[in-house]
Amino acid sequence: MNKLIYSIIAFLVVGISATFASPADTTYTVLKDTTALKTRVNTYSKNLTTIESNFTQKKYMSVLTEPSESNGYFCYKNGTMIRWEYIEPFKYLIVINNGRLAVHDENKTNSYDLTSNKAFLEMNSKLGKILQGNVFIDQNDFACMFFENSQNYKLVLTPKAKAHTGFFSRVILYFDKKIFSVSRVVILELSGDKTDIEFTDRKINSPVPDEKFNLQ
Repeated sequence: MNKLIYSIIAFLVVGISATFASPADTTYTVLKDTTALKTRVNTYSKNLTTIESNFTQKKYMSVLTEPSESNGYFCYKNGTMIRWEYIEPFKYLIVINNGRLAVHDENKTNSYDLTSNKAFLEMNSKLGKILQGNVFIDQNDFACMFFENSQNYKLVLTPKAKAHTGFFSRVILYFDKKIFSVSRVVILELSGDKTDIEFTDRKINSPVPDEKFNLQ
């Protein structure tokens, strides 16, 4: 069971990864004064109740000249409920609701009660923080570097806690300056593999019914 749990969490946090290197990002400069940004991020995180968005996930693979691309729908509510749904080119759904997890594919559904699994609860909590952009609560979790350009803030997180170092080497968060929400997440594995997820048509703190997180 533990192997299955870690596989599912890794799928959510890291995705199916890649080794193809992306071009260097030269448009960002180091953010010298981080105090105002930290305050803004913490305020955003405290006030955040729901996120609803479409997403495009690109997986870069050394054996392919072009990234593998999939599209889907993402929904988050109150820190305990997550819906991650792949729609194209295949259908696959993962729902987390108050410590219970369901995995749906086109042929079957598997459901698990993970409320007593400490590893799952911790990883679920950290996933929620990353999706919120709330990365300053526990400085023992991540070391953070700050950058900006005219459109975005970029936060480069390097895991410090042992619980996270086995999953990824860095997480890069992009905050849209205009509406100030996480617009893109890039996850780099220890092997150098990469998953790039861009969120579009974002709705922040809009009403989201609990039925979106139905485990059946």
